[in-house]
Amino acid sequence: MNPNHLNRTLLRTVGAGWAAFAIAAFAIRTVFAAPNVTLLVDRSYCEPAQWQVVTEQYTDLYQQHQRGSITISATIFFSDLGEESSDQVLAPEAFQDLTTYGRPSPDRQAALEAAHPQARLLSCAP
Repeated sequence: MNPNHLNRTLLRTVGAGWAAFAIAAFAIRTVFAAPNVTLLVDRSYCEPAQWQVVTEQYTDLYQQHQRGSITISATIFFSDLGEESSDQVLAPEAFQDLTTYGRPSPDRQAALEAAHPQARLLSCAP
């Protein structure tokens, strides 16, 4: 047998194996990808006990993010005084330390929910 032919066959086999592995990895990552979630956080004033409930909801979502069940892509904080967006995922301790201010803004909330239809709302208001 010709050694060059064996080397080419071996290289083709190994190359095809790596290509198949890369295609399978891409397909698995695409099909089983964690859903992206945008969080809308109403920071209008609420009592500390009520903010604790919001913090617990955030902690549950944060843990899901850590496990890879979801991906928190952005967090938008809003009240009647304005809004701010963050691509960084806050630790639950930092989230709990946030202050609440202003009044609820149903118009701003409706606009944000329309702009982000798959977003999850965290709010003190019932």
